Amino acid sequence: MKLPSFPSRSTISARLLAFSTLFVTATLIVAAVILWLIVAGVVREQIDQRLDTQIEALRGTLTMNPDGSMSLGAAFDGPPFDRVGAGWYWQVSGNGAPLTSISLAGRTIDSPPRPLPGRHRPDKEPVPRPEAARDGGMDLYVRSIDARIGDQTLEIAATAPRSALNDPARRALFWLVPAMVVLGISLVLGTLLQVRFGLRPLKRLTRAIAEVAEGSRERLPDVEAEELRPAANEINRLIAANVQRLSDTRLHFANLAHGLKTPVASLSLALDDGNDPDGAMRQLVERIDARIRHHLARARKTMSGAGMAAATLLQPSVADLVQVLSRIHAERGHHVTCDIRGDVAVACAADDLEEVLGNLIDNAFKWARSAVRITASIEGRMVDVCIEDDGPGIAQDALASAFMPGVRMDETVQGDGFGLTIAREIAELCGGGITLANRPENGLTVTLRLPRATHPVAQVR
Repeated sequence: MKLPSFPSRSTISARLLAFSTLFVTATLIVAAVILWLIVAGVVREQIDQRLDTQIEALRGTLTMNPDGSMSLGAAFDGPPFDRVGAGWYWQVSGNGAPLTSISLAGRTIDSPPRPLPGRHRPDKEPVPRPEAARDGGMDLYVRSIDARIGDQTLEIAATAPRSALNDPARRALFWLVPAMVVLGISLVLGTLLQVRFGLRPLKRLTRAIAEVAEGSRERLPDVEAEELRPAANEINRLIAANVQRLSDTRLHFANLAHGLKTPVASLSLALDDGNDPDGAMRQLVERIDARIRHHLARARKTMSGAGMAAATLLQPSVADLVQVLSRIHAERGHHVTCDIRGDVAVACAADDLEEVLGNLIDNAFKWARSAVRITASIEGRMVDVCIEDDGPGIAQDALASAFMPGVRMDETVQGDGFGLTIAREIAELCGGGITLANRPENGLTVTLRLPRATHPVAQVR
C-alpha cells in the first residue's frame, strides 16, 4: 500500500493531522459498515424467527385427509398474516390445491418453479429460498421447509416483505451516519489538541535554538520530553564543539600576533627621524601594532569564557568607516551613498565588524571610479550588507581566486592580498560569509552576510 505523499515543506503537525484524519475517516467508515451489517443481521434474524415460528406451527397442525386433501387443526391468520397485500403470507402446497393465508386473498405466492422437482427431501428446519418471489410490485423474502406429512412431501412457505428487512437498517443508517460524523469531528479535534500539546516541547526547543543563534543563550536548557532529550544533548555538544573551534582559531590568531609583536617592537625602535623623516613608516608600524593588540584582546576575550554573541549596530560602524576612508581617499572625490536603518544590529563584535567592513569599504574606495553605495537588508535571520562600486570589477574567471591568501587583482594598487581572506574568515567565524559578483553595468558588488542580532544591543558605537 502506497502512503500519500506530502509537500516537502509541510509541517509535522500537518502530517500528523492528515494521517489521523485519514485513519479516523477510514475507521469510522468501516465501523459504520460493520454496525449497519450488525443491525441488518439482527433484523433478519428477528424476521427469520417470526417466519420459522409460523412455519413450525403450520407443520405441527397440518394433517392429510383420506381424500388426499390437506387441512389445519387451527387458524393461523393472526397478525401480521391477516393484512391483505402486506407481504406477510404463508402457503402450504403439495399435489392438491394449496392452503394459503387470508392475506393472500385467494392468490398464491408468485415464485419460479423449484429446482429438481420430484427430489424434495424433508428439511430439519426452514431455510430461505434462493429464488426471488414477488407479489405484484413487492419483493418478498421467503423461508420454506419440505415436510413429510403422511405419504406426501409438502412445502410450507412463509414470506415477509423485503422492506421489513431493509427499512430498519436504513433507519439505523439514518442515525448512524450523523453520529459517526460527529464522532469523527470530535476525534479530529481531539487529535488537533493532542498534536498541539504534544509538539509544544518541540516548539520550545526551536525557540531555544533560535535564542542560541541570536546570542541570548549559550546552550539549550534541559528539555522535559524524554524523546527530545538526546537531540538537545547532541545540539549542545555541537555548540560546545563550535565554541571550541572558534576558541582554537582565535588562539591561533593570538599566537600569530605574539610571534609578530617582538619583531614589530624592534622595528619601531629602529625607526627614527633619520631613516623615517616624514614618520610614514612609524605610522604603519603603529597600525600593525594596534592590529596585533586587537587580536590579542580577542584571544583574551575568548579564553576568559565570554560565550555570548555580541550585538553591534551596523549604521554607526559604517558611518565611522566611511568618514575615515573618505578623508584618506579625499583626492579621488568619491560620492558615497549609505542606506542603512539605524536599528539594524548584527551578531558580531564591534572590532570584528570594523575590521571586515574596513577591508571591504577600503577596497571599494580603491577601485571605484566615482561612486560607492552601501546598503543593508534583512533576510530572515541574516543581514546582507551590499557594498557596490563603479570600478572595473573582477574578471569572471578570477572571482573564485579572489579570496586566496596573497592574491592581488592588480599589482599597481596598494595592498598585500590578505584583506579579503581575513575578512571572509572573520565573517565565517561569526556565522556569515562574503560573496563577490560583478554588476551588470560596471563595477563590483560585495555582499557581507552576518547573523542578525535581535536581542538588545550590547555595544553601541
